[in-house]
Amino acid sequence: MPRDSGLDTARATAMILVVATHAALAFMVTPIGWAIQDRSQHLGVDLYVWIVRAFAMPTFFWLSGYFSRAVMQAGGVRGFVRHRATRILLPLAIALVPCSYLLDALWDWGRTVGHRGVVAANIPKLQASELPIELGHLWFLYYLLLLSIAALALHRVARPRAPVLAIPATMILAVLLVIGALQPDTPLGFVPDLPILAYAGAFFTWGWLVHANPDELARYRRVAWRAVALAPLPLAVVCLTLYRGLSAIDHPPLHAVIASGAFTILAIVGFLGLCARYGQPNRAVRLASESSYWFYIAHLPIVVALQIVLANVALPGVVKYVAIVAATTTICVGSYAAFARLRSVSQIRSPHR
Repeated sequence: MPRDSGLDTARATAMILVVATHAALAFMVTPIGWAIQDRSQHLGVDLYVWIVRAFAMPTFFWLSGYFSRAVMQAGGVRGFVRHRATRILLPLAIALVPCSYLLDALWDWGRTVGHRGVVAANIPKLQASELPIELGHLWFLYYLLLLSIAALALHRVARPRAPVLAIPATMILAVLLVIGALQPDTPLGFVPDLPILAYAGAFFTWGWLVHANPDELARYRRVAWRAVALAPLPLAVVCLTLYRGLSAIDHPPLHAVIASGAFTILAIVGFLGLCARYGQPNRAVRLASESSYWFYIAHLPIVVALQIVLANVALPGVVKYVAIVAATTTICVGSYAAFARLRSVSQIRSPHR
């Protein structure tokens, strides 16, 4: 498939934002059951995390839907199954147990280093010391695998010329209204959470439909700045709602839920449009894009370990935060580049293997 520099930029940037969000969790004021809370905390970090979560992971599902249809179109059903097995199923199977045990050990370490605040019972959180096999951050791969199976089953009856934004936008708002929340929680268990699966499926479907209608991405390029200009309006509604001091078990009002969904949609249109408009071929961006799956699997243990090491260090929080993001990005992208280089050298030396 020909490379799209704009979508390479979108995937690389979205991956950096996911890392940046996880790195910021230790600096939040609100206790969420994370491994550690840093000595430096600020309420602004809570809002920053909320804003990025509203569109970073949804963008990943959008991109997955887009490229899934591209794979289906290029390789047919067999090519799609082979690609999903090697790209999703195999990494999930290999990484699941090591990541579960490693994150459990890190949560134990974090408990000895600092004291976590009281966390509401309804907030999903990793449990330390019980050595469970949990999805953790690999829930993304698990749910993407489920969506790929659904796409395999439904692609023949899907209408590629269906309204591109109307269907996913309706799904997004419907799920948020059903669960009565501004954003869905992070699923950790293997039993699929159907509302969260439907929410992720809305973005996957959106990306799939955009690939089927190439003019749609060009339209996002044209309206990108307008979407960015409009996004603060529903965000202001959400901020005013949060300012009222909702507790973890309160249900936000209807207008705030709708505003949250509208912000996510506008933010994604603006983000993708700007990436498509200004993204240029760049070796570093392409490398970060190509390494996104490895980046996602490997980044969280590194982030959490660095958060714990730096939690009680007397440095400004912003310095520690930047160091965590920079070090994690360097390790993940650098290790992928080294592996890709070794594989390339091996293939050159054994051309007939």
